Amino acid sequence: MIIHFFRERVKPRIDFFQLIDGYFDTLPNSEIVSNDDEVKICITMNNFDFKYCYYITKRTKVSSIYRLNPNFININLYVEIPFFLPQFISRMIFKEINDICEKFELQIYYEKYENIKAFNMFELIDYLGKERMDYLNENPDVVKYRIHMNVLNDMCAYQQLLDYYHQVINSEFIANKYTILADNRTGEVRNSIIWPAGSAMIFPPHLSYIQVVEDDNLVALIPVEMFYRYANRYMSELKDGKISFKVLYLNEKSALKVKKLVKKMRKAIVSLNDFTQIKLTDLIEY
Repeated sequence: MIIHFFRERVKPRIDFFQLIDGYFDTLPNSEIVSNDDEVKICITMNNFDFKYCYYITKRTKVSSIYRLNPNFININLYVEIPFFLPQFISRMIFKEINDICEKFELQIYYEKYENIKAFNMFELIDYLGKERMDYLNENPDVVKYRIHMNVLNDMCAYQQLLDYYHQVINSEFIANKYTILADNRTGEVRNSIIWPAGSAMIFPPHLSYIQVVEDDNLVALIPVEMFYRYANRYMSELKDGKISFKVLYLNEKSALKVKKLVKKMRKAIVSLNDFTQIKLTDLIEY
């Protein structure tokens, strides 16, 4: 999906210094590079290992520009958004686009639109979903991993808050991202998280496995039911008004106790060779 930005002709010309240096350069994890033809602004979403880019070009990239409302001028700014993204992440990008439109008094054009119009997040989400389904129907060999929308939203919400949990817990601990596994035998998605044995850590919802890493760096893939059978009585629930899903927590003392119990869990170990690691952005909701 490519979204182009337009501004009414009756308004003053846009201040590109303010747009680039005053806005994009202040965004977290932004990288700006330029050459004779364009300025490229890439935003890295570290919690999702994902990057998307805006472009400012010398010439318009809108092929149908002559049939569009002449009362608007194309400022030659556009953004590319992959249509294979969890909707949660798309919404985060759309919120940023909405912010740009409000701050710089812009409207947008997308090729499925008849003309330039005000930004509407829900309309774009609907178009994005349809475009994604059309592509999958036309290309049945494309492998995309489907997961229930509520589960995927919780997963994304957990990772969005990775930098926040330290404000809730006043002690040293680890907040790891999901390690997502695709079952080579069935194609089903299985969520796991890496736990360095004996380390204080938080455990997000919707886990299938715990990847226990012991001192000799051997990884034991343990079904979450087996892990919680021994660990649950040592765990606390992390409660905070900003957290809308269940997060469990092992403090340092409890983590050391659970480490001693890992040997009892080994009877349930599953082979990692049966799985392929994939990215959270490879998932789509159903």
